[in-house]
Amino acid sequence: MKLSALFAAALASVTAAAPIELFELNELIGDGRVRTTEQLEAIQDDADVNRKCHTSNSNYLPSLAAGTYTASTYHNCFRTDAQVFEYLDVLVKQNPTVITKFQISSTFKGLPIWAYRISTGKRESSLYFQALLHAREWVATSSTVYTISAILDNVAAKKPTPADNYDLVIVPIVNIDGYKMTWNGLRYQRKNANEVDLNRNWYTPIPNPSPPSKDSQEYPGPYYFSEKESIGIRDYLLKNRKSIDGFIDLHSYAAEVMAPFGDTKAKVGGGLDEKYAVMNSKIAKAMSSQYKSTLSWKMYLSYGCFQDYAVREFTGKPSLTIEMDGTDFVAPASSIKKAGKEVFNGLTAFAAETTVFLGKKLTEMTTLTNTSALALTT
Repeated sequence: MKLSALFAAALASVTAAAPIELFELNELIGDGRVRTTEQLEAIQDDADVNRKCHTSNSNYLPSLAAGTYTASTYHNCFRTDAQVFEYLDVLVKQNPTVITKFQISSTFKGLPIWAYRISTGKRESSLYFQALLHAREWVATSSTVYTISAILDNVAAKKPTPADNYDLVIVPIVNIDGYKMTWNGLRYQRKNANEVDLNRNWYTPIPNPSPPSKDSQEYPGPYYFSEKESIGIRDYLLKNRKSIDGFIDLHSYAAEVMAPFGDTKAKVGGGLDEKYAVMNSKIAKAMSSQYKSTLSWKMYLSYGCFQDYAVREFTGKPSLTIEMDGTDFVAPASSIKKAGKEVFNGLTAFAAETTVFLGKKLTEMTTLTNTSALALTT
């Protein structure tokens, strides 16, 4: 969001005595909130706080075992990209018949963007799930890794999982370049290393009436699909368009399960809006009482978002944005497991509801039962 004149005036009064770097940080965030000096200092310190957490929660790799992944001390801290992929590499090595790793795209700086396919049998259809288009939303990645862990734990325990009816293609970190920046002095970096908002870089037939400048946190790039991150993912989805049945783009923080569109108040049509209402309500209920079902444009009109691209390109297939629960982009490490359980439960509900949305028949029971849901209080 852009800073309004009212916000700028309020910001000046709050931070007049603060060091210039704190004032600049508040401008960088650009979400319309006024944060106190104490809150801004906590933001700056977040990476160091989690590095200290790493020291007291290290050496977790040797104890990793299927059935107990979610209990690992790995989940006690937010982790760097190197730690994320190191952890997931062990899970792939220990479960070679269930989870595989492949490069789905690359970043502006040439780093590989990794995707993980979870498959428990020969499936004709898959679901696509991605996180961290916006680098500062750490909890989206931690929750995605927790969800992968929970699925593998349930597979080992022979409990229902979202993979009972679908292969799952999961991308824990899209914006790897930006994520690295958040660990190195720019905790609230939103865009990629090319300073493009990766959730505004997707094709839309509806032009933004007020195109953001390059300085904007929502700068969409010089043209649609200008970024390597978007191009690679787009090409993968197009190549596999027949098999992919649904899409989720994970963000934080608003506690909302959002149906299209984001760039217009028009309905999707064709009876799909009613299906979205049912699906999203069930997903929100599965995640927690804090979540609500809504439409993306009700947050604010946004152009070039992944969700809207997928809805229009893959006609008739559900495409959702999930905004996770929270109070800020910086979240305490103590919230990691609870947030991860919410996302696992949401993905489980999405898998079950996608079959209903598309009029398919369930081959296995994947509804959110007492044996498949993760209790949020444990």
